Formats: sequence, C-alpha cells, structure tokens
Amino acid sequence: MEIGQLQAFLAVVREGSFTNAANRLNLTQPSLSARIQQLEQSLGGELFMREKRPVQLTPIGEIFIDYAERALGILEAGQEAVRTASLGEAGHVSVACPFSLATYLMPEVVRRFGQLHDQAELSLVNGPSDFAVGQLLDGIVNLALAAAFPRYLAQAQTLLRLHDEMVVVVAPSNPLAGETAVSINQLWQFQPLVIHWGAAFDAYIKSLRQMSGAKGSILSVPLAAALPMAQQTNSVTFLPSRLAAVSELKILNVREFTFDWDAIVLTRSGRTLTALEESFVKIIDAVWHQPT
Repeated sequence: MEIGQLQAFLAVVREGSFTNAANRLNLTQPSLSARIQQLEQSLGGELFMREKRPVQLTPIGEIFIDYAERALGILEAGQEAVRTASLGEAGHVSVACPFSLATYLMPEVVRRFGQLHDQAELSLVNGPSDFAVGQLLDGIVNLALAAAFPRYLAQAQTLLRLHDEMVVVVAPSNPLAGETAVSINQLWQFQPLVIHWGAAFDAYIKSLRQMSGAKGSILSVPLAAALPMAQQTNSVTFLPSRLAAVSELKILNVREFTFDWDAIVLTRSGRTLTALEESFVKIIDAVWHQPT
C-alpha cells in the first residue's frame, strides 16, 4: 500500500469519477485506475461500484475511507512538522477544539497568543470532543480540548482541567425570563432543546423529566442549530455557563438543576510540550480564570 494509492482513492471519492480524479492529480486515467486496482488487490476486494454514476463506494470502501483519510492526515502532519523544523521557522501550534469552546474561549486565547507570538503559526480545527481527541491521538494535532470524560482522561495526558457547569437558558421573551426562581416542573411547560453533551448529561435530563412526570417530546439538536432555536419564546435549553454568558439568552435560577461540566486540555501521554505549546496552555488558563 502506497501514498499515491491512498491519494488516488480519496480523489475518486471526492470527485465522484475516475476522470475528474485523474485530472485533479495530474495523472492519466489509466495510471489512476492502476493505482486503485493495486490498492484493491492489497485489500482483497473492490472499493468502488464502477457502474454507478457518480461512482459509489462498496461496503469495503465505506469501511476503508476513514482509515485512508486518517493515514494521509498523519503523514501530512509529519511532513509539515519536518518542514517547519528544517526551515527554522518560529514554530507551530496545532489544536483541536470542540465547537462550544471554540465559540466562547478560543477567540480571546487566539488573540493573546497572536500578540505574544506574532511569528508563530497556529492551526485550529473544530469538531466534537471525540473528533478532537481522535485528532490528538492520531498525531494530527498536538493539543486538544475536550469534555472531561473519563475515557479521554485515560487515553491522554491532562494539562489543565477547567471547571464549568451547565445552566438552563431561555429567550428574553420567554415568560420564565422574568422569574427570580424557577422550578424544574416549570421547564417542561416549554419545548426542551437538548444538545448532546454526553451520555451522562442525557441521562440526567431524562431522570429529571421522569421525576417530574413530564410529558411531551424532546428535540435533540446540534449546538449550531440549538442557539438560534433557543431564541424562540417557547423553547428551553441547557448550555455551559460560560457559553450562556456570551449568548443573548437569559440564564434561569433553577435550584434543583445542577450538573458540573468540566473541560480538559490534553496532549499525548509521555509527550513534552514545546515552549510555544506551553505558552498556549498558559494563555488558556489565564483567559479561563479571568474575571467575567
């Protein structure tokens, strides 16, 4: 199995045809087809249903695509690291971060980092915590932020633990927004929007509703959709307090609602941070603990 074969495979996936993939890679179509056939021989099965237009992956292809993308990503990260070192550049920090933390934490962290290290390169990729930790463990990034789930703590080296908590939020126009205190039972009179913050939080919300005898449906939505939907008068949702503080939503005082939501900053186990990475982590710590 060779790099060129993986590149040919992914090019066909992205372009939807052998002809377009060959053009993208500046290859003749027979050369590209030969690479795909050699890869299929090494894997022991066909990767594409060639009679389809655009071409479609076979079950083997569906399984293999994630591994091909990760393998090329790791190689590209290694090439970039060698290039940076050989050119004697000021340095590079690579970070994976969940969407929520990227929304309310990273803008100030990136601003301060840029002021302190104006010659350094910083790459930041976003995705769920599973994605961020996967990028770290695969060597594509050297730092990752994630929810403080036990499995992540066991897989990597924790550099910082950042304490937060979940809060209940509604639109300013929601009738509950004017209340000084709200009960759990009052929440279920409105449409709950539940973002997947993890299995433990899902179970917590489910148990609260069962104890209250609440009826009606719950909408499970991604964060990007939940924020605008939460502006509707009939909605109620749940956010980390720091994200809620920078949103246009109203935080409710619900005494019966309490759920810690810690975040962690990770690197691979046994790895020593570069000076730039240490600086980046210190900036995260400073921004997190600054008065709000």
